[in-house]
Amino acid sequence: MARLLASAAICLAQAAVAAAQEGSACSEGGNYADVIYGFEAGADGQFATNPGSTATGAYQFTYGTLASLGYIDESASKHPPSGAGSWDGVVWTGQDGVWSRDQFMANMAAQDTALSRLTQSNLASISGSYTAGEMINGVPISDGGAAAAAHMLGAGGFNKWAASGFTAAGLDPAIAAAHGMSPDEYNDHMMRRVAAGGCHDPADIQSSSTPVQDIPEIYLMPWATPNMVPAITPGQIRSLLAS
Repeated sequence: MARLLASAAICLAQAAVAAAQEGSACSEGGNYADVIYGFEAGADGQFATNPGSTATGAYQFTYGTLASLGYIDESASKHPPSGAGSWDGVVWTGQDGVWSRDQFMANMAAQDTALSRLTQSNLASISGSYTAGEMINGVPISDGGAAAAAHMLGAGGFNKWAASGFTAAGLDPAIAAAHGMSPDEYNDHMMRRVAAGGCHDPADIQSSSTPVQDIPEIYLMPWATPNMVPAITPGQIRSLLAS
């Protein structure tokens, strides 16, 4: 009972902060997949591809992330180019019935399963970097909020951010610039992710049908800015010069 009361208190505090900061509040027990979908999917939803990276689908999994989750045999594959395409030369393992990029994007059940696997892996890797209910930058962090931030930063990036006290000093300025943000703006964006995921159970992942336009615009990544640079996507924290 004490744990349930504490969880409810965190949710109420999180909702109040989100409402104050963004003009909307998260709903208790909501589908965590919708939070990530809102940040990542863009106008093309489950069929989204990023022109500046290999990010694919509703939750924007990169080639490397899909390989780490078991969907691709990286040792037998040729690294695909950024943007849209069929990924000729990529060898799929058949996991969850997926044998191609097109099949992965068409299969929301597989995308949800991939999100669940990645989320649980991230949470296991970052569990020592935060305490549910603690206040960070005026926002109470929860497992859902931490998972939403780690989806963008990767587990290693989240741990580095946490070690800095959840400040801009713990974020890569090159990655911030890739998203068209200053380090402080990037830190603010990460806090919006923490706020957005605050009342959502990261184990509650179902096929998302939330229209992108129903997600507050401030949550969305800048998909169509005139001078958009390549985006860094889940788990991909690497030098921009390497690409």
